[in-house]
Amino acid sequence: MANRTFHPADYIIFAAMLIISAGIGVFHAFSGGRQSTNREFLMANRQMRSLPVALSVLASFFSASTLLGTPAEIYQYGTQYWMSVFGAMLAPLTGALLFGPMFFNLKIVSVFEYLELRFNSKSVRLFGATLFLVRATLGMGIVLYGPSTALSAVTNFPVWAIILMVGGVCTFYTTLGGMRAVIWTDVFQTLVMLVGMIAVFIQGSIQIGGLSEMWKIAYDGDRIEFFNFDTNPQVRHTFWSLVVGIYFVWLPPYTVDQQMVQRFSSAKSLKDAKFALLCNLPGMLILITLCSLVGVVLYANYATCDPLKNNDIENANQLLPYFVMEIFSDLPGLPGLFVACIFSGALSSVSSMLNSLAAVTWEDFLKLKLDKVDEAMATKITKALAVVFGCLGVGMAFVVEQMGGTVLQASLTFNGAIGAPLVGVFILGACFTRANWIGALAGGILGFIFPIWLGIGKYVRQPQNFRLPTNTMNCSDENMTSTPYLNTTLSFMSTTSSAIDLEFATSNGTITSSTELTGLDKLYGVSYLWFSAIGILTVVVIGLVVSWVTGTAEENEVADNLQLHFWRRIYQAVIPHRFKNKGSETEEEITGIGGEHDRELTKDYACVDDVTTSL
Repeated sequence: MANRTFHPADYIIFAAMLIISAGIGVFHAFSGGRQSTNREFLMANRQMRSLPVALSVLASFFSASTLLGTPAEIYQYGTQYWMSVFGAMLAPLTGALLFGPMFFNLKIVSVFEYLELRFNSKSVRLFGATLFLVRATLGMGIVLYGPSTALSAVTNFPVWAIILMVGGVCTFYTTLGGMRAVIWTDVFQTLVMLVGMIAVFIQGSIQIGGLSEMWKIAYDGDRIEFFNFDTNPQVRHTFWSLVVGIYFVWLPPYTVDQQMVQRFSSAKSLKDAKFALLCNLPGMLILITLCSLVGVVLYANYATCDPLKNNDIENANQLLPYFVMEIFSDLPGLPGLFVACIFSGALSSVSSMLNSLAAVTWEDFLKLKLDKVDEAMATKITKALAVVFGCLGVGMAFVVEQMGGTVLQASLTFNGAIGAPLVGVFILGACFTRANWIGALAGGILGFIFPIWLGIGKYVRQPQNFRLPTNTMNCSDENMTSTPYLNTTLSFMSTTSSAIDLEFATSNGTITSSTELTGLDKLYGVSYLWFSAIGILTVVVIGLVVSWVTGTAEENEVADNLQLHFWRRIYQAVIPHRFKNKGSETEEEITGIGGEHDRELTKDYACVDDVTTSL
């Protein structure tokens, strides 16, 4: 059993991370625009350069749940998950070249303002904004509670103290320093995450006898697998689900998520904004690869004594902290570095949610009623909203704690499924001129309900299990029980995606074959990686059908800057008559929202057209 007592050096390093994060907020509260306007507080005055924006986006979507969940995924299911990196990297590419430039040029603060501009409907705008508020509020609770319970189980930190401390510090620097503080603390926290995970990988490799021995043990334990080309959608992980399916999982956060759009639009120029998202390609490759390698190290060290079966820990989310406390027990300060690494992931995610929640609440709800409020008062209201949501996030973490593991997993599924209908509605608006507000609303609602139903059905029925076997041949007998596996296992993936594992071991630890499924279990047995794609497709298909039924024979007049240019080029090639009469239109009619501002948008889009033409 590892020494689970923190050394004073560990407390110092962890406290230093929190103090530096808070200090960044204080610094930006008294520098620059001093957060005196909403433009400064929510958008960093649109003056950020590409590198800090890139690291901020990366940190926001790679939370503590990812740092804990990915190694646990590799430990239990093998290296097949690493293939997801190729599908995941397509998402920031889509955001950088397609959706991002459209939002940047519209100069909007809330991404849901686009929905009102496109569909001429406040109902669609409020639908999208409401989904985001629910997802982000629930997400804050999960992000705070997940790592807190894991670390409290292997250290002397109580859960309630961790939640209050981290939530309080995050609310403090986000409210004081605004978007600038959020971005620069994300930069610092990204570096801490990388250093912490690298330290675990190096020490873990040394512990097992080197990289070659690590790989050999994992290979002998059937953990090494990369190319499974099975086309059966019920197989948990295949090449197709990990490349195509995971692309749709990551598509919402990197294209239409409020957190991404705010950071993208805070950049100094469109060139900086695009480069920031493109920098996430190598960033994702490095982080996913590093977390996967740590998972291989975990298995190599516990190949002959599974701490889960040995009842040393209660769930898979605690594997990595438990391992760290073992390998760093004689190295004071390094366990503290790891704790700082994990909570850097939590801080970066929560701070971005706080800022985005304040922005959406003001822009999409309060501003519509308080349109006569001056800028100074509007900024004070927005800062107050950040504080309110900070308190709400802390409270939600305690609510999640009371729910227990079972309801927590259902909550995670709900949280991830919201991304699919949102991106589906934006695709409807940006790609299909015949889509109207009725179709968007109907498609969005059904696109939300269907994946939720699949997720709940998969959880309740638990039709399959693909977990690889482990053994306890070298474990001591003192902790062993007759229970082969604890069914309370929590496999956290990313709270910004629907990559949530809801498959459990059966009572005898055997694997249920997908060919044995009957009735609705055939549907519930579909790999969770396809849920986002199913949700997006549902929105688009239902939205187009309802729009066709409720609309006119003619296409809707949609402003040029509310459409994706790349898609318009494809559409023009397929249906050229759509553009026959465009030559006679004035420049103001083409740009849609008129005036010199939109003539600048047309110029800005030129560089996007050049890129998309070359694709």
